[in-house]
Amino acid sequence: MGRQLTVERRNEIATLLLRDGNLKVSDLAKQFGVSTETIRKDLIYLDKQGIAQKSYGGAIARNELIERPVVMKELENMEVKSAIAVRALELIPPNGVILLDAGSTNYALAKQLTLRNDLTIFTNSIICLNVLSDSNNQIYAFGGKVRGSSKGIVGGWANQILNTISIDIAFLGSDGFKNLTGPSTASFEEAEFKQHVLARSNQVIILSDNSKFLSNSLFQFCEWKDIYALITDKSEDAKFIELADKLQKSTRVFLV
Repeated sequence: MGRQLTVERRNEIATLLLRDGNLKVSDLAKQFGVSTETIRKDLIYLDKQGIAQKSYGGAIARNELIERPVVMKELENMEVKSAIAVRALELIPPNGVILLDAGSTNYALAKQLTLRNDLTIFTNSIICLNVLSDSNNQIYAFGGKVRGSSKGIVGGWANQILNTISIDIAFLGSDGFKNLTGPSTASFEEAEFKQHVLARSNQVIILSDNSKFLSNSLFQFCEWKDIYALITDKSEDAKFIELADKLQKSTRVFLV
C-alpha cells in the first residue's frame, strides 16, 4: 500500500510540475501531508527519471517535457497536420465507428470529418466536439474531468463509458516518442484514457508530426506493436530516418 501511495504521489507531482513549470518542496509537503524529506526523495527520483531538475528549495520541469496548451499547438505546422488528417481520412471505412482523442492533429482530422455524413464519432476533445457538432455524423462526447491544457475529458467516468463501446478505428495523439518503445503523453489521466481506448478498438492509429520523433513525455501509454499505424510527415533529419526505419519493424509508418 505504501509503495502504491508513493507511486501515485510521484505521478501527481510530475503532472503538477509539467503543468506549472516549477514547484516548492514546502508547498508539496503541505499539499500531500508528508515531510519535506519525503518530497525531496520524490524530486530526486523524478530528477533521475529526466522529468525534474532540482533547484533551490524545489524543482523545475525540464523544458522539453513542459506541456503546452493545445490552443498553441493547433497553430503550429498547420499544413502538415492537415496533410496527416487527409491521409487518416482515407483509412476510415463507410459507416465506421471511430474515436478522436484530444490533440491538435486530431483537431485537423475533425475538420476533415465534417466532409463525411456516415460515421459514428466518439471524442473526449472539446475542440474537436465544437467542430464535429455541426457535421451530419452521429457525434458522442464523454463525460468527466476537463483538462485545461489539452481540452480533453478524462477520468473514471470517461473510462467507464469507453468500456461499454466498440470502436473500429481510434486516432490518438502523442507528445513524443524519442528514446521510448512507444508513444507518450504528459498526463497520467490521458495515458489511462488512451489505454482504455486501446482495449476497445480494432485498430489504433497515432497521428503526429515529425517533431515528435525528437521529443518525449512523461507517460508511455503503449508499445508500438500495439498500434496499427503511425501517420507522420517526411523529414531528411538523420535521427528521424533512423527512428522511422526502426519503427517499421513494429508497426506501419505512413509518410505524407
